[in-house]
Formats: sequence, C-alpha cells, structure tokens
Amino acid sequence: MSKTTAFPVVLLVAFLAGCGANAPEEPAEAAPDEAAEATVNVVIETTLGEIEVELYPERAPLSVPHFLRYVDGGHYDGAATFYRATHTAAGDAHDVVQGGMRSLPMLVRDGGEAEAEPPFPPVPHELTQDTGIRNERGTLAYARNEPGTANTEIFFNVGDNFVLDTGAGDPTRDGFGYATFGRVVRGMEVLDEIHRLPTDAPAASEVVQGQILNEPVPIVSVRRAE
Repeated sequence: MSKTTAFPVVLLVAFLAGCGANAPEEPAEAAPDEAAEATVNVVIETTLGEIEVELYPERAPLSVPHFLRYVDGGHYDGAATFYRATHTAAGDAHDVVQGGMRSLPMLVRDGGEAEAEPPFPPVPHELTQDTGIRNERGTLAYARNEPGTANTEIFFNVGDNFVLDTGAGDPTRDGFGYATFGRVVRGMEVLDEIHRLPTDAPAASEVVQGQILNEPVPIVSVRRAE
C-alpha cells in the first residue's frame, strides 16, 4: 500500500515546488525617494500679469534669504519696476529683463542720487558653478556692478545667456558671472511681453543706452505663493 501511494505524493510535491519556482515574485519594496529639494515660491505681480518664481535656498543659501528679506518686508511693493530690456538681436550680449528699485550707480539719474536707497547691505556673490543654476531662459539672477554689490536689482533671462555664467570666456567681463537663485514656473509670457516693449528712453549711462523701457512696468507686489 505504501508503495502505491508514495509515487503520486512525490509527484505532487515536485509539482508544487515547480509552481513555486515559476510563480511571480512579490514586488520589492520601493526604495524611499531622496528628500525633495526645499524650495520657496514667490509671485511677482505686475500691471501686465503675474510671474511665479521657484527659489532654491539650498543651492543659493545667500541669495535667496536676501531676496526674501525684501519680499517679506514689502520693500518691492509699489516701489519697483521692470525698466530695462536687452536684446541680442540689437547687438547686446544677452537677452534679459531687469527690474528692481533702480539703485545701481549705472541707473542713477542726473544729479547723482539713486531713485531708492537700499535698506539692507548688499549680498555676497554666489558663483553659478557652485549653485549649479546656469543663466538660461527663465532663471532669476541678481544684477550688480562689482561682485558682492548686488542688492535690490534683479533680472530674468529671457534667452540662454551662458555668457553670464561664472567663468564664461568673455574678456570684457570679470569672470565671476551673475548669481542665479530661482526659475520661472508660471508667467514667462509676461516677461516676453515686457521684453518686446520699446527701449528708447534716455539712459543715465552709456552702458544702458538703448535698453531703458519707454514705459517701465510697475511691480505691484512681491509675495510668497500661498
């Protein structure tokens, strides 16, 4: 009796073992994603529409807090404009839209006094090779004179302006580049519209001749996105 039942049992065990070998494996538990990069979004409201910008405090730990100091204090609200646009098609080295409180010396009007005195000291310069944010279309950066003099003035790249990166091979520049710290996530069309506005207004300096908007675009407010 034992001999007649053993063989079927052995076959059954072998069959079940074979099924186990060919059965689909349970999906492995997914590895936890790396922690997402911390960002802060701000909304720049202009009379032509809103521009939402994503800021990168981890990549630009000096530039972002400086900008947010102005944002949280309401210093740009009603006191700043977009007033400058440059065009490679017109022979400029880059395509940007610049705004702020017009506190740079190159923007000082006849008489020698700036339109607005910055309430805070300038921000130390951050290199694009350290932040990893190139001056490409849609990025936000500080306008400046010498490295370490950036304060209230900002610009948006409306084209890929790699000549503004740290270490760019341009003998007419100092090689430090312009500190980038954010990127447009909504409202790029507003910047494109500003970039198309006429730029025939008188300039305080030859450096910006032919780049000053006839009618600057008011910045109504700059606030953290909700």
